[in-house]
Amino acid sequence: MYKLVVIITLLISTACLSAGTNSDSKSDSSIVIDNSDQIKILYQRAEKYIDESNYNKSLKILKALTKREDLSSFRADIYNLLGFSYRKLNKPDLDKSFAAYMMAIEIDPKHIGAHEYLGELYLMMGKKNKALEMLIALELLAGNSSEEYSDLKKAIAKY
Repeated sequence: MYKLVVIITLLISTACLSAGTNSDSKSDSSIVIDNSDQIKILYQRAEKYIDESNYNKSLKILKALTKREDLSSFRADIYNLLGFSYRKLNKPDLDKSFAAYMMAIEIDPKHIGAHEYLGELYLMMGKKNKALEMLIALELLAGNSSEEYSDLKKAIAKY
């Protein structure tokens, strides 16, 4: 009789413990975020932090993203924003900024944002001639009426 009570108790407790599980394919696990969507969401969050001048938070996200292998078309943009964030810190890290911009340009030699920001970085480093080289590159890549060309040209004029 004792064994029967133990077996019935085990069966009931097992049924109770499994009551909350669901093998239905329409459970919460069916909400899947594609890797490219996840990257886009993180990238947009980093942009938001940059817009708020919160460069430490943007760096945290962007550095984590650079470690991923599935960045596809976002890779150059991520390195461009990484360079921007390093450059805009209260204590700018110009070496890391330079390395990030160079990586962006290596990934996408026609990345106009990276060329503009690298030109601005060169000005911060006291290398006006290098900034002028970036201006020429921008003119070839995007034309002299592009926003990036105009922004760098203004920065050089103020230098």
